[in-house]
This record gives sequence, C-alpha cells and structure tokens, in this order.
Amino acid sequence: MSKAKLRAIVPDISGKERYEIIRAAISRYNYAMEQGFYLEATTLMESLLSDRLESRLGQLTKIPVKFDTIGQLLKKLNKVETDVELKSIMNKKLNIWCGQRNATIHQAVKIEMGKKKIWAEFLEDSKRTAIEGRKIFNEYNTQLQKIRRSKNKRNSKI
Repeated sequence: MSKAKLRAIVPDISGKERYEIIRAAISRYNYAMEQGFYLEATTLMESLLSDRLESRLGQLTKIPVKFDTIGQLLKKLNKVETDVELKSIMNKKLNIWCGQRNATIHQAVKIEMGKKKIWAEFLEDSKRTAIEGRKIFNEYNTQLQKIRRSKNKRNSKI
C-alpha cells in the first residue's frame, strides 16, 4: 500500500514557486480552452480547486494535509470552515460542479440505455463545465486571498 502524499507547505516550497505553478496551470487551462480541449481544462480546474481547498484545510486545522478528492476535502472543510462566503461557494457551487465534472471526465464515451449520445453536445457540456470550474476557482481564490490579507493586516497591528 502506498504512503499518502502530503501537500507541500511554505517551508517546503516558496510562495513564489507555488504562484508560478498555479500561473502555469491557468495558462495551460487557457490554451486548452482555445484548442477545444475541455476535458483537459476541466481536470486542470479540478487540480487548482483541490489545491485551494487543501490550502484552506491546512490553514484551519494547522496539521499536514494529504492529497484528496474534492468530495473528501469538502467533507473535511465543512466541519471546520468559519467563513460564510467560502462555505457558500463550497456547498452551493462547488458541490454542483463536482457532478458536472464527473460527467465530463468519467462519462465521455458512456451511453445511457435508451438515450442517444451526440458528441458535439457532450463537448458543449464539457466546455460549460470547464468555464464554470474557472469561475468557481476565481471566486473561491479571491475570497481566500481577501481573508488572508485581512488576517495579515490584523496580525501586523498587534
């Protein structure tokens, strides 16, 4: 059985290095969207969203965070999240998006009994999923940064 992988934190990787990885992933997302590679764009958003959730979980619990699925991260975060806005994004938007992401990634060639699958429609749904994932990432990340800036201002006044 493999050992669980832990998320790197500031002593392990600089903020600049993490920023560069995130920036590169967003750049690749943009390229994938331009090329019509919506499944790739969706998986990149899944990874970016997971990173933000893992970051927040570590911030709140003060313990090392293992790589996990978005579903498991949401369950853990719902127990400790204190910010109403982040909790709303998680429960009202991200939960729904996970279902859309599952259909995009796991059901590309699956055909339901009695239904016709049209590839062009699947691609349009996948495009919407990738776009919605980006919106949720931006919203979650913006609120997370706002919380952290506010906390840093309070700590610098002490």
